[in-house]
Amino acid sequence: MQIAFIHPRFPSAEGTGATHSATQIVTGLVNSGHDVCVYCTRFPEENPKTNDLELRHLAGTSNHPHTNTLLNKEVITRIDEFREFDVVHSYLTPLIPALAKVGECDDVRTIISLNAYSGICPKNDLLYLNQKQCERKSLLKCLNCVTKTGFKHSNYLYQSASELLSLRLINMGEKQLSNIDGFQALSPHVKETYSSFGFETDKISVIPNILDGRFDINHQTDFEEQFKILYIGSLKKSKGVDRLINVFSQVHKQADVSLTVVGEGPLRESLEKSIQERSMGDVVELKGQMPYTQLPTIYANHDVFLYPGRWNEPFGRVFLEAMATGTPVVSTDVGSVGDIIGDAGIITEQDTISLSKGLLSILDQQSLLACSLRAKQRIEKYRNSEVIPQFEQLYTTQTCE
Repeated sequence: MQIAFIHPRFPSAEGTGATHSATQIVTGLVNSGHDVCVYCTRFPEENPKTNDLELRHLAGTSNHPHTNTLLNKEVITRIDEFREFDVVHSYLTPLIPALAKVGECDDVRTIISLNAYSGICPKNDLLYLNQKQCERKSLLKCLNCVTKTGFKHSNYLYQSASELLSLRLINMGEKQLSNIDGFQALSPHVKETYSSFGFETDKISVIPNILDGRFDINHQTDFEEQFKILYIGSLKKSKGVDRLINVFSQVHKQADVSLTVVGEGPLRESLEKSIQERSMGDVVELKGQMPYTQLPTIYANHDVFLYPGRWNEPFGRVFLEAMATGTPVVSTDVGSVGDIIGDAGIITEQDTISLSKGLLSILDQQSLLACSLRAKQRIEKYRNSEVIPQFEQLYTTQTCE
Protein backbone atom coordinates (compact mmCIF):
# COMPACT_ATOMS: atom_id res chain seq x y z
CA MET A 1 0.00 0.00 0.00
CA GLN A 2 1.22 3.52 -0.82
CA ILE A 3 0.98 5.60 2.37
CA ALA A 4 1.74 9.27 3.01
CA PHE A 5 2.29 9.89 6.72
CA ILE A 6 2.45 13.39 8.19
CA HIS A 7 4.85 13.29 11.15
CA PRO A 8 4.98 15.77 14.09
CA ARG A 9 8.71 16.20 13.44
CA PHE A 10 10.75 13.54 11.62
CA PRO A 11 11.64 9.89 12.25
CA SER A 12 14.51 9.47 14.73
CA ALA A 13 13.86 12.91 16.25
CA GLU A 14 13.86 13.42 19.99
CA GLY A 15 10.77 15.20 21.28
CA THR A 16 7.31 14.62 22.68
CA GLY A 17 5.49 11.33 23.06
CA ALA A 18 3.67 12.07 19.80
CA THR A 19 6.99 12.20 17.98
CA HIS A 20 8.03 8.77 19.23
CA SER A 21 4.56 7.31 18.66
CA ALA A 22 4.50 8.49 15.05
CA THR A 23 7.92 7.00 14.41
CA GLN A 24 6.78 3.65 15.83
CA ILE A 25 3.86 3.63 13.37
CA VAL A 26 5.83 4.47 10.23
CA THR A 27 8.61 2.04 11.14
CA GLY A 28 6.08 -0.72 11.73
CA LEU A 29 4.31 -0.06 8.43
CA VAL A 30 7.59 -0.20 6.50
CA ASN A 31 8.59 -3.43 8.24
CA SER A 32 5.21 -4.87 7.19
CA GLY A 33 6.01 -4.22 3.54
CA HIS A 34 4.23 -0.93 2.86
CA ASP A 35 5.68 1.98 0.88
CA VAL A 36 5.67 4.92 3.28
CA CYS A 37 6.53 8.52 2.47
CA VAL A 38 6.93 10.67 5.57
CA TYR A 39 6.05 14.34 5.38
CA CYS A 40 8.10 16.07 8.09
CA THR A 41 7.27 19.33 9.82
CA ARG A 42 10.96 19.64 10.61
CA PHE A 43 13.83 18.20 8.65
CA PRO A 44 17.01 16.63 10.04
CA GLU A 45 20.23 18.55 9.49
CA GLU A 46 21.99 15.32 8.60
CA ASN A 47 20.72 12.30 6.72
CA PRO A 48 19.08 10.11 9.39
CA LYS A 49 18.75 6.35 9.44
CA THR A 50 15.27 6.08 7.99
CA ASN A 51 14.82 2.36 7.31
CA ASP A 52 13.94 2.93 3.65
CA LEU A 53 11.54 5.78 4.43
CA GLU A 54 11.22 8.55 1.89
CA LEU A 55 11.22 11.95 3.63
CA ARG A 56 9.63 15.13 2.31
CA HIS A 57 9.76 18.47 4.10
CA LEU A 58 6.54 20.41 4.70
CA ALA A 59 8.05 23.84 4.15
CA GLY A 60 8.69 26.52 1.59
CA THR A 61 5.35 27.83 0.37
CA SER A 62 4.02 29.80 3.36
CA ASN A 63 5.37 32.25 5.92
CA HIS A 64 2.34 32.31 8.20
CA PRO A 65 3.40 32.97 11.83
CA HIS A 66 0.97 30.41 13.30
CA THR A 67 2.56 26.97 13.00
CA ASN A 68 -0.58 24.89 12.49
CA THR A 69 -2.09 27.38 10.04
CA LEU A 70 1.18 27.31 8.10
CA LEU A 71 1.17 23.50 8.03
CA ASN A 72 -2.42 23.43 6.77
CA LYS A 73 -1.41 25.74 3.93
CA GLU A 74 1.64 23.60 3.14
CA VAL A 75 -0.47 20.44 2.94
CA ILE A 76 -3.08 22.05 0.68
CA THR A 77 -0.40 23.13 -1.81
CA ARG A 78 0.63 19.46 -2.13
CA ILE A 79 -2.77 18.00 -2.99
CA ASP A 80 -1.50 16.85 -6.38
CA GLU A 81 1.38 15.02 -4.65
CA PHE A 82 -1.02 13.19 -2.38
CA ARG A 83 -2.78 11.70 -5.40
CA GLU A 84 0.21 9.34 -5.60
CA PHE A 85 -0.94 7.57 -2.44
CA ASP A 86 -3.72 5.22 -1.40
CA VAL A 87 -3.89 6.74 2.09
CA VAL A 88 -2.82 10.04 3.63
CA HIS A 89 -2.51 9.77 7.42
CA SER A 90 -1.81 12.83 9.57
CA TYR A 91 -0.56 12.33 13.11
CA LEU A 92 -1.20 16.04 13.64
CA THR A 93 -4.84 16.52 14.65
CA PRO A 94 -4.93 20.28 13.78
CA LEU A 95 -4.51 19.39 10.09
CA ILE A 96 -8.19 18.39 9.79
CA PRO A 97 -8.99 21.36 7.46
CA ALA A 98 -6.16 20.50 5.06
CA LEU A 99 -6.80 16.75 5.12
CA ALA A 100 -10.45 17.46 4.39
CA LYS A 101 -9.34 19.26 1.21
CA VAL A 102 -7.18 16.27 0.30
CA GLY A 103 -10.19 14.05 1.00
CA GLU A 104 -12.12 15.75 -1.78
CA CYS A 105 -9.96 13.76 -4.20
CA ASP A 106 -11.88 10.61 -5.11
CA ASP A 107 -8.80 8.40 -5.29
CA VAL A 108 -7.23 9.30 -1.90
CA ARG A 109 -8.39 8.23 1.56
CA THR A 110 -7.62 10.40 4.59
CA ILE A 111 -6.96 9.40 8.21
CA ILE A 112 -6.44 11.72 11.19
CA SER A 113 -4.96 10.62 14.52
CA LEU A 114 -6.82 11.94 17.55
CA ASN A 115 -3.83 11.85 19.90
CA ALA A 116 -4.76 14.98 21.87
CA TYR A 117 -7.66 17.41 22.13
CA SER A 118 -6.48 19.98 19.58
CA GLY A 119 -9.29 18.98 17.22
CA ILE A 120 -11.87 20.38 19.65
CA CYS A 121 -9.99 22.63 22.11
CA PRO A 122 -7.70 25.55 21.16
CA LYS A 123 -5.78 25.06 24.44
CA ASN A 124 -5.47 21.33 23.71
CA ASP A 125 -6.38 20.33 27.27
CA LEU A 126 -10.20 20.52 27.49
CA LEU A 127 -9.89 22.30 30.82
CA TYR A 128 -12.35 25.18 30.94
CA LEU A 129 -10.64 28.15 32.62
CA ASN A 130 -7.91 25.65 33.60
CA GLN A 131 -10.20 24.28 36.30
CA LYS A 132 -12.81 21.80 35.12
CA GLN A 133 -13.37 19.40 32.26
CA CYS A 134 -15.04 21.05 29.28
CA GLU A 135 -18.03 19.07 28.01
CA ARG A 136 -19.37 21.33 25.29
CA LYS A 137 -18.02 23.92 22.91
CA SER A 138 -19.27 27.29 21.71
CA LEU A 139 -17.53 30.29 20.19
CA LEU A 140 -18.25 32.56 23.16
CA LYS A 141 -17.22 29.92 25.68
CA CYS A 142 -13.92 29.27 23.90
CA LEU A 143 -13.18 32.98 23.56
CA ASN A 144 -13.84 33.50 27.25
CA CYS A 145 -11.56 30.60 28.20
CA VAL A 146 -8.71 31.59 25.89
CA THR A 147 -8.65 35.24 26.90
CA LYS A 148 -8.96 34.62 30.64
CA THR A 149 -6.47 31.78 31.04
CA GLY A 150 -3.52 33.44 29.35
CA PHE A 151 -2.90 36.22 31.86
CA LYS A 152 -0.31 34.24 33.81
CA HIS A 153 1.58 33.38 30.65
CA SER A 154 4.78 35.36 30.18
CA ASN A 155 3.80 36.18 26.61
CA TYR A 156 0.06 36.70 26.95
CA LEU A 157 -0.58 38.37 23.58
CA TYR A 158 1.31 35.73 21.62
CA GLN A 159 -0.27 32.86 23.55
CA SER A 160 -3.80 34.21 23.15
CA ALA A 161 -3.34 35.00 19.46
CA SER A 162 -2.00 31.50 18.83
CA GLU A 163 -4.96 29.88 20.59
CA LEU A 164 -7.45 32.07 18.72
CA LEU A 165 -5.91 30.96 15.42
CA SER A 166 -6.14 27.36 16.65
CA LEU A 167 -9.83 27.96 17.37
CA ARG A 168 -10.24 29.20 13.81
CA LEU A 169 -8.77 25.94 12.50
CA ILE A 170 -11.09 23.92 14.75
CA ASN A 171 -14.14 25.76 13.44
CA MET A 172 -12.97 25.29 9.85
CA GLY A 173 -12.42 21.59 10.45
CA GLU A 174 -15.85 21.04 11.99
CA LYS A 175 -17.49 22.14 8.75
CA GLN A 176 -15.51 19.60 6.71
CA LEU A 177 -15.46 16.47 8.87
CA SER A 178 -17.45 14.56 6.26
CA ASN A 179 -14.40 14.70 3.96
CA ILE A 180 -12.23 12.81 6.46
CA ASP A 181 -12.56 9.07 5.90
CA GLY A 182 -11.45 7.84 9.30
CA PHE A 183 -10.01 8.76 12.67
CA GLN A 184 -7.63 6.91 14.97
CA ALA A 185 -8.32 7.50 18.67
CA LEU A 186 -5.63 6.45 21.12
CA SER A 187 -8.11 5.23 23.73
CA PRO A 188 -11.81 4.62 24.37
CA HIS A 189 -11.87 7.83 26.40
CA VAL A 190 -10.64 9.87 23.43
CA LYS A 191 -13.23 8.27 21.15
CA GLU A 192 -16.02 9.04 23.61
CA THR A 193 -14.82 12.62 24.04
CA TYR A 194 -14.63 13.40 20.33
CA SER A 195 -17.97 11.70 19.74
CA SER A 196 -19.55 13.93 22.39
CA PHE A 197 -18.22 16.96 20.50
CA GLY A 198 -19.90 15.93 17.25
CA PHE A 199 -17.42 13.62 15.52
CA GLU A 200 -19.08 10.66 13.80
CA THR A 201 -18.62 7.70 16.16
CA ASP A 202 -18.58 5.06 13.43
CA LYS A 203 -15.60 6.77 11.79
CA ILE A 204 -13.44 6.56 14.92
CA SER A 205 -11.30 3.45 15.45
CA VAL A 206 -9.52 2.93 18.77
CA ILE A 207 -5.90 2.00 18.07
CA PRO A 208 -3.46 2.44 20.98
CA ASN A 209 0.12 3.59 21.05
CA ILE A 210 2.75 1.06 20.09
CA LEU A 211 5.18 -0.14 22.72
CA ASP A 212 8.71 1.05 22.04
CA GLY A 213 10.72 -2.16 22.18
CA ARG A 214 13.66 -0.38 23.78
CA PHE A 215 11.68 -0.31 27.04
CA ASP A 216 11.09 -4.06 27.06
CA ILE A 217 13.95 -4.88 29.40
CA ASN A 218 14.32 -6.79 32.65
CA HIS A 219 13.46 -5.00 35.86
CA GLN A 220 16.56 -4.17 37.90
CA THR A 221 15.37 -3.83 41.51
CA ASP A 222 14.48 -6.43 44.14
CA PHE A 223 11.49 -4.39 45.38
CA GLU A 224 13.02 -4.01 48.82
CA GLU A 225 13.51 -1.00 51.08
CA GLN A 226 14.53 1.69 50.42
CA PHE A 227 11.67 1.83 47.88
CA LYS A 228 12.55 4.05 44.94
CA ILE A 229 9.65 6.10 43.54
CA LEU A 230 9.85 7.71 40.08
CA TYR A 231 8.07 10.50 38.26
CA ILE A 232 8.81 11.21 34.58
CA GLY A 233 7.09 13.99 32.72
CA SER A 234 6.60 17.69 32.34
CA LEU A 235 6.73 19.68 35.57
CA LYS A 236 3.36 21.42 35.36
CA LYS A 237 0.07 21.56 37.22
CA SER A 238 -1.96 19.53 34.72
CA LYS A 239 0.41 16.63 35.42
CA GLY A 240 -0.25 17.02 39.15
CA VAL A 241 3.36 17.92 39.88
CA ASP A 242 2.27 20.65 42.30
CA ARG A 243 1.16 17.92 44.73
CA LEU A 244 4.02 15.51 44.07
CA ILE A 245 6.12 16.55 47.07
CA ASN A 246 3.08 16.60 49.36
CA VAL A 247 2.22 13.03 48.39
CA PHE A 248 5.81 11.88 48.80
CA SER A 249 6.14 13.66 52.16
CA GLN A 250 3.12 11.82 53.57
CA VAL A 251 4.45 8.47 52.35
CA HIS A 252 7.95 9.24 53.63
CA LYS A 253 6.58 9.58 57.17
CA GLN A 254 5.45 5.95 57.09
CA ALA A 255 7.87 4.17 54.76
CA ASP A 256 11.52 4.14 53.75
CA VAL A 257 11.29 5.75 50.31
CA SER A 258 13.14 8.03 47.90
CA LEU A 259 11.87 10.03 44.93
CA THR A 260 13.44 10.71 41.55
CA VAL A 261 11.91 13.38 39.30
CA VAL A 262 12.81 13.43 35.61
CA GLY A 263 11.66 16.32 33.44
CA GLU A 264 11.51 20.09 33.21
CA GLY A 265 8.73 22.65 33.34
CA PRO A 266 7.31 25.75 35.01
CA LEU A 267 7.04 24.12 38.46
CA ARG A 268 10.75 23.31 38.76
CA GLU A 269 11.44 26.25 41.07
CA SER A 270 8.39 25.46 43.21
CA LEU A 271 9.55 21.85 43.61
CA GLU A 272 13.01 22.95 44.67
CA LYS A 273 11.49 25.28 47.27
CA SER A 274 9.22 22.55 48.67
CA ILE A 275 12.11 20.10 48.93
CA GLN A 276 14.25 22.67 50.73
CA GLU A 277 11.47 23.67 53.15
CA ARG A 278 10.96 20.03 54.12
CA SER A 279 14.70 19.29 54.31
CA MET A 280 14.21 16.38 51.92
CA GLY A 281 17.19 16.96 49.66
CA ASP A 282 18.70 13.64 50.75
CA VAL A 283 15.69 11.60 49.54
CA VAL A 284 14.43 13.64 46.56
CA GLU A 285 16.47 14.12 43.38
CA LEU A 286 15.50 16.41 40.49
CA LYS A 287 17.38 15.07 37.49
CA GLY A 288 15.99 17.48 34.90
CA GLN A 289 15.46 16.50 31.29
CA MET A 290 17.15 13.27 30.23
CA PRO A 291 17.76 11.73 26.80
CA TYR A 292 14.94 9.43 25.73
CA THR A 293 17.39 6.57 25.22
CA GLN A 294 18.29 6.61 28.93
CA LEU A 295 14.71 6.34 30.18
CA PRO A 296 14.34 2.53 29.99
CA THR A 297 17.18 2.09 32.48
CA ILE A 298 15.75 4.83 34.72
CA TYR A 299 12.36 3.09 34.88
CA ALA A 300 13.88 -0.35 35.46
CA ASN A 301 15.91 0.88 38.42
CA HIS A 302 12.89 2.18 40.34
CA ASP A 303 10.25 0.29 42.29
CA VAL A 304 7.16 2.38 41.50
CA PHE A 305 6.17 4.90 38.83
CA LEU A 306 3.96 7.61 40.36
CA TYR A 307 1.65 9.70 38.18
CA PRO A 308 -0.41 12.34 40.07
CA GLY A 309 -2.01 13.83 36.94
CA ARG A 310 -5.09 16.04 36.90
CA TRP A 311 -6.15 16.18 33.28
CA ASN A 312 -7.49 13.31 31.19
CA GLU A 313 -4.50 12.02 29.27
CA PRO A 314 -5.41 10.91 25.74
CA PHE A 315 -3.28 7.83 26.41
CA GLY A 316 -0.04 8.35 28.32
CA ARG A 317 3.03 6.65 26.87
CA VAL A 318 4.68 6.78 30.29
CA PHE A 319 2.38 4.01 31.51
CA LEU A 320 3.47 1.68 28.71
CA GLU A 321 7.11 2.58 29.27
CA ALA A 322 6.92 1.84 32.98
CA MET A 323 5.03 -1.42 32.50
CA ALA A 324 7.44 -2.62 29.81
CA THR A 325 10.30 -2.36 32.31
CA GLY A 326 8.25 -4.22 34.91
CA THR A 327 7.77 -1.12 37.06
CA PRO A 328 4.38 -1.01 38.85
CA VAL A 329 2.27 2.14 38.42
CA VAL A 330 0.33 4.25 40.92
CA SER A 331 -1.81 6.84 39.14
CA THR A 332 -4.81 9.07 39.59
CA ASP A 333 -7.87 8.06 37.58
CA VAL A 334 -7.35 10.04 34.38
CA GLY A 335 -8.53 9.25 30.85
CA SER A 336 -8.23 5.55 30.02
CA VAL A 337 -5.41 4.83 32.46
CA GLY A 338 -7.45 2.05 34.08
CA ASP A 339 -7.75 0.25 30.74
CA ILE A 340 -4.00 0.48 30.24
CA ILE A 341 -2.73 -0.38 33.71
CA GLY A 342 -5.39 -2.85 34.79
CA ASP A 343 -4.03 -5.00 37.61
CA ALA A 344 -0.44 -3.86 37.06
CA GLY A 345 -0.78 -1.05 39.58
CA ILE A 346 -3.09 1.11 41.65
CA ILE A 347 -5.62 3.71 40.44
CA THR A 348 -6.62 6.37 42.98
CA GLU A 349 -8.98 9.30 43.38
CA GLN A 350 -7.94 12.86 42.55
CA ASP A 351 -6.54 13.96 45.88
CA THR A 352 -3.31 13.85 47.84
CA ILE A 353 -4.60 11.54 50.57
CA SER A 354 -5.84 8.93 48.08
CA LEU A 355 -2.54 9.01 46.21
CA SER A 356 -0.59 8.58 49.43
CA LYS A 357 -2.76 5.67 50.57
CA GLY A 358 -2.55 4.04 47.15
CA LEU A 359 1.22 4.28 47.15
CA LEU A 360 1.53 2.93 50.69
CA SER A 361 -0.78 0.02 49.87
CA ILE A 362 1.62 -1.32 47.26
CA LEU A 363 4.93 -0.76 49.07
CA ASP A 364 5.82 -4.32 49.98
CA GLN A 365 7.91 -6.79 48.06
CA GLN A 366 5.15 -9.30 47.38
CA SER A 367 2.69 -6.73 46.01
CA LEU A 368 5.29 -4.97 43.87
CA LEU A 369 6.62 -8.21 42.42
CA ALA A 370 3.10 -9.40 41.54
CA CYS A 371 2.29 -6.09 39.83
CA SER A 372 5.59 -6.21 37.97
CA LEU A 373 4.84 -9.64 36.54
CA ARG A 374 1.33 -8.57 35.51
CA ALA A 375 2.74 -5.44 33.89
CA LYS A 376 4.96 -7.55 31.65
CA GLN A 377 1.93 -9.62 30.64
CA ARG A 378 -0.26 -6.60 29.88
CA ILE A 379 2.18 -5.01 27.42
CA GLU A 380 1.75 -7.86 24.95
CA LYS A 381 -1.28 -6.25 23.25
CA TYR A 382 0.71 -3.06 22.63
CA ARG A 383 3.49 -4.71 20.68
CA ASN A 384 4.16 -3.69 17.10
CA SER A 385 2.97 -7.06 15.85
CA GLU A 386 -0.42 -6.53 17.51
CA VAL A 387 -1.03 -2.85 16.70
CA ILE A 388 0.21 -2.45 13.11
CA PRO A 389 -2.42 -4.91 11.76
CA GLN A 390 -5.05 -2.62 13.28
CA PHE A 391 -3.73 0.28 11.19
CA GLU A 392 -3.66 -1.97 8.13
CA GLN A 393 -7.29 -2.89 8.77
CA LEU A 394 -8.22 0.79 9.11
CA TYR A 395 -6.45 1.68 5.86
CA THR A 396 -7.84 -1.33 3.99
CA THR A 397 -11.40 -0.61 5.10
CA GLN A 398 -11.14 2.95 3.81
CA THR A 399 -9.52 2.09 0.47
CA CYS A 400 -12.13 -0.59 -0.21
CA GLU A 401 -15.10 1.71 0.37
